[in-house]
Amino acid sequence: MTERAGNHEEFMRRCIQLARHAKVQGNTAVGSVVVFDGKIVGEGVEQLPAGNILTGHAEVLACQQAIETLKVRRLEKATLYTTAEPCFMCSYVIRQCRIAKVVYGTETAMIGGVTSSFPILTTLGLNAWKPAPQVIGGVLAEECRRLHSR
Repeated sequence: MTERAGNHEEFMRRCIQLARHAKVQGNTAVGSVVVFDGKIVGEGVEQLPAGNILTGHAEVLACQQAIETLKVRRLEKATLYTTAEPCFMCSYVIRQCRIAKVVYGTETAMIGGVTSSFPILTTLGLNAWKPAPQVIGGVLAEECRRLHSR
């Protein structure tokens, strides 16, 4: 299901920069990027709770920007990097976009799409959402965890 990371640090470091920006704005410290063909094609900075966009999660925003940049509906050859394990809503978006790989920093076990009791990001039982993305967890995990400390 998940594996430890190799060399995804460069893109995760960009996510950490974006997460710090979110935190300064009074939002949850989450940053995300979508990478296609070795280049960032979408970025997302968490916009909640200070913002008023209900779907303002960094992963959703990064996917939306990638779709607009590439002018496609599906991101089948893309990788999403994010400082925190995608929640249920973000996992749904990732599956709908057909993201090939998800790389995250730290777990969000209660509502995470991988480690919670409802692993909708990785379950193979959702026929309409096949295939499930490859998932790599724990990239720069300690740095990502520190984003949420005061």
